[in-house]
Amino acid sequence: MIYFHRMKSAPLKFAMVALSLAVVWILFEHLMGWNTTRHDIGQYARLGPMISFWIILVLGIWYLRRSHGHSLTFREGFEAGLIMTLIFCAGFTIIIMLYQQFINPDYYQTLKDFTMKQMQDRGATPKEMELVQNELKEQAGGSALSYLLLFVFSAIWGLGISAIASMILRKSTR
Repeated sequence: MIYFHRMKSAPLKFAMVALSLAVVWILFEHLMGWNTTRHDIGQYARLGPMISFWIILVLGIWYLRRSHGHSLTFREGFEAGLIMTLIFCAGFTIIIMLYQQFINPDYYQTLKDFTMKQMQDRGATPKEMELVQNELKEQAGGSALSYLLLFVFSAIWGLGISAIASMILRKSTR
């Protein structure tokens, strides 16, 4: 019973740490203007929460292995990664939705303006610009589909990293 409790509480704690860091980073980005007037920096800085989650995901699986006496099956590691991924991706999607709806309602428009200016500067055709604009609306436009895509693609990456970390960190001394 203690094993089961540790198996479920550690991933929750690691996911909550990742979500807390994401909130702090997103607010920092906003204060720095990286998602309002400085999309040239924001286009890279926006990767921060996901990269930190991936690191925390691996650390969470490693911690679980360490807490099991340096023994971990692939299934145990992947289950922990699955729990962390689902919690983080759901929370992150909600955070982004709240950010776009209440803190930075102009996010999509400023991102679109920045992206279209970049495309014009490199001489993109009107057809290319229309295609990118449609993709941008689908991905960052604030619709239910854009949030669903954020959740799904974030989860796919999280599950992939969970599988790799679980494969590498698996070790059985039982």
